[in-house]
Amino acid sequence: MFKKDDEQFERTAADPLRRRAAIGDLSRRRTILFWCALVSSVCAIVGSFSGKSALAGLWFAAAVQGSICFKFESDLRLLRVIERLHVGGNDKASG
Repeated sequence: MFKKDDEQFERTAADPLRRRAAIGDLSRRRTILFWCALVSSVCAIVGSFSGKSALAGLWFAAAVQGSICFKFESDLRLLRVIERLHVGGNDKASG
C-alpha cells in the first residue's frame, strides 16, 4: 500500500540535492502543521469548557494533524541522520 511512497522516500534520501530540499520542505511543513494542530486543540479545549457537545470533529482533526506532524518529524530526523552520515563519510574518506 505504501510501496510508492517508500520508493520515493528512498530516491529522495539517496540524492543529496533532493535530500537537502526535502529537509527544508519537511521542516516547514512540520512547523505549519504543528501550529495548526495546536490551534485546533486549543479551540477544542475552549469549546469543551463552553458546553458545546459537537466537538468530536475538531478533536479528530487535531489528532490527525498531530499524527501527521509526528510522521513529518520522523521522516525529517531520518533524512537529517542520513545527511550527517553522508557529510561525515565524505570527511573521513578525504582525510
